[in-house]
Amino acid sequence: MDALTKELQSFLVRLHYYPESISHQMSHYVEHLVRLLPPEEEDTLLHYFGILDHEQKALDELAHDADLSAEDMIQQIDKNLRKLAITPEWLLMKQSLESHIDKN
Repeated sequence: MDALTKELQSFLVRLHYYPESISHQMSHYVEHLVRLLPPEEEDTLLHYFGILDHEQKALDELAHDADLSAEDMIQQIDKNLRKLAITPEWLLMKQSLESHIDKN
C-alpha cells in the first residue's frame, strides 16, 4: 500500500473511532468521496470501516456477502482505497485536514 492510500486508510480508521473529531462539513466530504465508487463497493468500504452510521462488519462477513475469499475482498478494498486516494477530492480533503492540524 502506497503512502497516499495509507493516509486515507488511517483517516477512515480515525473516523470510525473518533467520529466527533471531524466537522460536519468534513463528514459531508467523506460521503461524497465514497460515492465516487460504484454503490456495492461504496457500501463495502463503509461497512469495513464502520463509518458514517454504518455498522462495522468483519472482513469474512463482507467477503461472504460478496461471494469472495477474504483475500480477494481485502484486495478489492485496497484497490478501492487507492482509487479514492488519488482523486482530487481526497487530496483537497487531506490539504484541509493538514491546515486544520497546523492551526491547532
